[in-house]
Amino acid sequence: MQTQSTSTMTWDPWQPAPYEATEGAPVLMHGQVANHYRGQLEGEGVQQVLIALSPGGASAFTALERVTGRIGDRSGSFVLQITGTTGGGAAKATLEVLEGSGTGGLTGLRGTGTYFCDNPGPDGHATVTLDHSFQ
Repeated sequence: MQTQSTSTMTWDPWQPAPYEATEGAPVLMHGQVANHYRGQLEGEGVQQVLIALSPGGASAFTALERVTGRIGDRSGSFVLQITGTTGGGAAKATLEVLEGSGTGGLTGLRGTGTYFCDNPGPDGHATVTLDHSFQ
């Protein structure tokens, strides 16, 4: 049975660092950020993110994040694969639970989702929606 869980995600201050720059081209950056989920998905995550920051300020990013916590009455951990963009003061991404990554009570977790943030600064928050089931 498919279930939808929603949460609010906040994050600790973080600063991605450039690892490659070519004049007139996107700057490639890497960062690590700690995320906090509150709602139907409760937990903490550590995300490793790669960012291509365009000269105009928009970006594309991809990340992996292990989330440890609970969904409903099930506790454990799982890995999210995240692909998104930023620009115009907003960030949006698609989420996919990495198959086979669930542990403990979250073993067999499958799902996809989204997040949206219209205040991506250090004090921002995002709305996260995860449509999920258990194998």
